[in-house]
Amino acid sequence: MKKYLLLTMGLALSACATSPDKIKAEYVPDTAYASLSCQQLGESELKQADTVSQLYNSQRRAHKTDTWTVLAVGVPLSGMLDEDKKEQFAREKGKLDAIHRVQATKSCPGTNNS
Repeated sequence: MKKYLLLTMGLALSACATSPDKIKAEYVPDTAYASLSCQQLGESELKQADTVSQLYNSQRRAHKTDTWTVLAVGVPLSGMLDEDKKEQFAREKGKLDAIHRVQATKSCPGTNNS
């Protein structure tokens, strides 16, 4: 019985929303931002960083909620409530990475070119 309970809890926890710290950025080609000026890249970076931050917080909440609901009732709720933003978060992180790469390539002010 204990083995069944542990297996069930393990499967339920594995279905939980992923911690945002463990989500890798999806690759986004630099060409999407290559035609932008340094000023435009800076503006895009600010907007994109805000989007990534909001999704990070949303994913963190989904992960915490799932952890507690699995422990309380045995079922992760984020998937049912459409709160797991793993794929969207990975894509948006990838866009921010692409912006940073283009800024570095263009030697935009404020970028680390080392």
